[in-house]
Amino acid sequence: MTKRQANTNIGIAPHSLRAVDKSSLLAAVAHVRSLDPQAPIHIHIAEQQKEVQDCLAHYGQRPVQWLLNNADLDKHWCLIHATHIDENERKGIIATQAIAGICPTTEANLGDGIFPTDEFLAENGTFAIGSDSHISVNPIEELRWLEYVQRLSKQQRAMLATSEQKSVGMNLWQKAATGGAQSTNSNTGSLAIGKQADLLVLDDSQLRLYAHDDAHLLDSVIFASRHNLVVDVMVNGTWVIRDGQHPLEAASADSFAELLVNLNS
Repeated sequence: MTKRQANTNIGIAPHSLRAVDKSSLLAAVAHVRSLDPQAPIHIHIAEQQKEVQDCLAHYGQRPVQWLLNNADLDKHWCLIHATHIDENERKGIIATQAIAGICPTTEANLGDGIFPTDEFLAENGTFAIGSDSHISVNPIEELRWLEYVQRLSKQQRAMLATSEQKSVGMNLWQKAATGGAQSTNSNTGSLAIGKQADLLVLDDSQLRLYAHDDAHLLDSVIFASRHNLVVDVMVNGTWVIRDGQHPLEAASADSFAELLVNLNS
């Protein structure tokens, strides 16, 4: 690959400071930036306490501290997990406009720890949500966990609401959408002229069981609903799911069932 092709979006994801040495990391970053200065760069960082201790032993610095001192972090970097960070590292991430890629269900499942979301958002940090495993691939569950672990650790309610946006669900959804678009350098993240038309249509008959008004609709979706409320999905102006069905879903299910039969025969 010598140059970025039209209408493509490239990026790299060096696994972690445990898997990539300094020279290889910086060389990879320099190469992808030569192809696209806005290329996303994702890296696992400070996920577990042992990782922090190992990095201190090897480099004499904490993982995020090392990145801040040795890599040219900017808004196109996404630091996956970043669970165990101190105040200086938190402020450093925010100052560089890098994104915290939080994976709440994965971090809970592995017993990693709790990202300081409350403090991070209070200082205008940017986050995206995702999954680092197949334990869950549900964005609603990720957002629910993101709020609930803050409530449990601080023993307060509605932790991630703000004075400007009193709906926790709306605040989380909008910030995750914005951060997610930034983390992938995508023309998405909000409903606006010139943005890619990615839309969800929710089941109104189910929403009526939970939502009392539009202002708190996303609170109901995230915290009160226990079923998939999505009935239609549009991607870049094209409907890909209608009435809860993808046109290739039945064929994929049949192929997977056939694969399982062949594996067990």
